[in-house]
Amino acid sequence: MKAAIRVFSVHGFDGAKMENIAKEAGIGKGTVYEYFESKEQLFEEIMKFSIEKFRQGLKDSIDQGDTIEGKIVNCSRFNAEFLSSHMDLVQIAMKVKLLSKEVRVHHLATQVAIMEHYTEMVRVAKEKGEFSPDLDEELATYCIMGTLDQFCKQRVFFDPRPLGEIDHQAIVSLMLKGLR
Repeated sequence: MKAAIRVFSVHGFDGAKMENIAKEAGIGKGTVYEYFESKEQLFEEIMKFSIEKFRQGLKDSIDQGDTIEGKIVNCSRFNAEFLSSHMDLVQIAMKVKLLSKEVRVHHLATQVAIMEHYTEMVRVAKEKGEFSPDLDEELATYCIMGTLDQFCKQRVFFDPRPLGEIDHQAIVSLMLKGLR
């Protein structure tokens, strides 16, 4: 899959050939077909793997924070690092027109799981007194998810700068000021 990502990155989805993927992986073309019926199936498996990797990494980021502020800063950093290290794959995925129903269902299920991670984070923060007890958990979850998603995409794709220069604390402080 790593070899396929490199080939897709260089040639795009349409220009990538299974022969090139096999060569990049150091295996025979027939070996690739033993695991994947087509380039489309290989790409979809890469997408499913990457989406799950993001979900698990995000959950780990939340789990490593002690406070709501620490958790959200961790999520912001993880989001930016993931986007930066998977930029080619994200750009290719945005160009691919059709994904199978299975991949779309998997992506939707993963998005639901990601939302549940954020919602649980907000719920725990309310229980710990970090948020007002009357805070709308669903609305807070959408605010956090949307803000981090847009902030990180802007910094990685449209206003690129070294990851160390991204001020995650500033966006989190501003967001928390509004949520509190």
